[in-house]
Amino acid sequence: MPRYIIKLKEYYLEWSSVVDAPVTHGMTLIEFKKYYKKKYGSNSMQNLEERLKRVEKNGTSCQLGDTIKDFISTNRAGNRGGKLSEKDLIKNYCLSKNAPI
Repeated sequence: MPRYIIKLKEYYLEWSSVVDAPVTHGMTLIEFKKYYKKKYGSNSMQNLEERLKRVEKNGTSCQLGDTIKDFISTNRAGNRGGKLSEKDLIKNYCLSKNAPI
């Protein structure tokens, strides 16, 4: 199943369609590019720029044209698969010291 890049405020995260939630903590763009290169290798960097263009336009790298609001509307990122608001996603995955790594 695919993983998408999403942007919440100034934070970039990787999102899993399997768990319908972030699988990384929020990072700056520079941090995210370093993470992405380490995780997927140098060859993946060509594809990253194209994906990031979609992120800047829509808030997500999903090619279906969803906006970030649409994309996160069905998330299961909360306790026991509960839905989190965008504000709570930022709080729990970008600002929290307990965010996934």
